[in-house]
Amino acid sequence: MDNWVLKRLRGSFHERDGVLCVEDLPATGLAERFGTPTFVTSEARIRQNFHRFYGAFGGHSRFRLYYAVKANTNLALLALLKHEGAYADCSCPAEIYAASLAGFRSDQMLYTGNYNTKDEIEYAIRAGVPVNLDDASLTSKLSKDMVPDLMCFRINPGTGMVGKEGLVFAGPDAKFGSTEEVAAKGYAAAKRLGVGHFGVHMMTGSNVLDPRYFPAITERLMDIAGRIAAKVGIEFDFVNVGGGFGVPYSPDDEELPIEQVAKSIEEMFRMKVEQYHLGDPILAAEPGRYLVADSTVILAKVCHVKSGIKKFVGLDAGMNTLLRPALYNAYHPMLAANRLGQRDQEKVNVCGQICENTDILAKDRPFPMLQEGDLIAIFNAGAYGFSMSSQYNNRPRAAEVLVSGGQAELTRRREAYADLFNGQSIPARLLR
Repeated sequence: MDNWVLKRLRGSFHERDGVLCVEDLPATGLAERFGTPTFVTSEARIRQNFHRFYGAFGGHSRFRLYYAVKANTNLALLALLKHEGAYADCSCPAEIYAASLAGFRSDQMLYTGNYNTKDEIEYAIRAGVPVNLDDASLTSKLSKDMVPDLMCFRINPGTGMVGKEGLVFAGPDAKFGSTEEVAAKGYAAAKRLGVGHFGVHMMTGSNVLDPRYFPAITERLMDIAGRIAAKVGIEFDFVNVGGGFGVPYSPDDEELPIEQVAKSIEEMFRMKVEQYHLGDPILAAEPGRYLVADSTVILAKVCHVKSGIKKFVGLDAGMNTLLRPALYNAYHPMLAANRLGQRDQEKVNVCGQICENTDILAKDRPFPMLQEGDLIAIFNAGAYGFSMSSQYNNRPRAAEVLVSGGQAELTRRREAYADLFNGQSIPARLLR
């Protein structure tokens, strides 16, 4: 079983009398109160993750942490991270809107879209949000009265690191970022337009657990930034090394030594700033998964157990609730939340109710002898869980709950059937 995850997350998730507790609250009570499936988040875990990450970079007095909003757009979580001191990395106009609702000022955001329309870029500029462009030619979409004070370009340094999920964000087959030559043209064009301040950015890996990757890719970005600054005649207000900071999903994953990683990034950053005479730019990073992934479990009810060639345990949560196993073959730890002390085990396939054979959340996973009504906790669901969920097969999306100590608060209500059809209309002629 996945009991290793409780050892790693002790304090935020633990066992009491054979029942999983989220902070001080039994999962069984949460499921009874809020129903299933429900995403349940430990506020304490998010704060711990933030302090661990931000503290690791504490040796650099000018450090900025941008939270990757796309990982989890729950407004309560955004407000919590804003309260801790995070900035917001927004991948689309709706995320700018969400960050604004959560209290972020425009100068505390960065808009990093890709393949943007003119309207999307102008939305960010009108909102006063610094713009991070994916391609130099996007500057041609700027009108003279829509020139931002600060502009950044996303660099494709030619290589990245592919984790277990096979996600590629840099290199010749990646759709993201600009080469050094193209970016230099973009900065020159922005300078001619009257842009006065500049940043440089990359995002080249996802869920990386190899600490050697981070200083190596930082070196590539800094060399590119140094050459561009000299060629174009600009200075950088900030250098954003992106995200990709991984978390363990499976028992054989090693935890990322974040203090070692931060130290190696900072040392490379300082060395290259001095080498290229880059002044005093801010060092920035944009973790998403690292801050929120392990803060959240999905509580799901066993609806039916079917025996055959294999035993299938059907939950009221499926690929519509958590897409990552079907999309990436991703591993998520799971426990029988109401039977943690039970030792008899059998291997089962865990599935949802969606009419697709890819709707498998776990294969050949050991569990106690499960029965209808048992409660399953799916861990590491805080990043790209709800944000990638859908209404496929006309299944309403789950509720979200935030737990702090002995208090649980509903932060997103469960969708009703009526929500599935909001915005639709039937022409009157078809009702006659």
